[in-house]
Amino acid sequence: MTTETTTSLPTKKVPLLTPLLLIFMLAMILANTGGSMYQPLEALYLKELGAGIAQIGLFFTLSQIIPLVLQILGGWISDSLGRLRAIAIGSVLGIFGYIPLLLATRWEWVLVASVLNAMTRSLVGPSFDAFIADNSAPQNRARLFGITQTLFGIVSVIGPLAGGYLVEAMGF
Repeated sequence: MTTETTTSLPTKKVPLLTPLLLIFMLAMILANTGGSMYQPLEALYLKELGAGIAQIGLFFTLSQIIPLVLQILGGWISDSLGRLRAIAIGSVLGIFGYIPLLLATRWEWVLVASVLNAMTRSLVGPSFDAFIADNSAPQNRARLFGITQTLFGIVSVIGPLAGGYLVEAMGF
């Protein structure tokens, strides 16, 4: 009686973060730190520009409705043009979103900036997640999403602190 031994071929270990994903994450962290610097202070800025409490509430309600309309369009553009193109277009729009913030003399102008930033988020958000999914192995995808969300969380830690120091030192 012979004993057969089956040898299984070694499975190739797939890295979680490829060099492409590392560069992508670094770029996204750097690009989004600026937005994270002003968002926690936005209500104070609106108040400084003359908005009352009810107007600040209205501002934040309106600024959340706009992305609801644009998210589906952003996903469609990402599927049509490609993930990185959609992110690039969204990033350029994001630059223009800061102009009304700088020129604002009334709180309503900050709402214009919020509309432009909603366009940015609507293009970049769906593309960000899809790019990660497109560039990950199915067996590690959930772990990779956990890691990328954790890395992207750096934005939420660094941004508000840096923004608070800058506003305190230089004003709005």
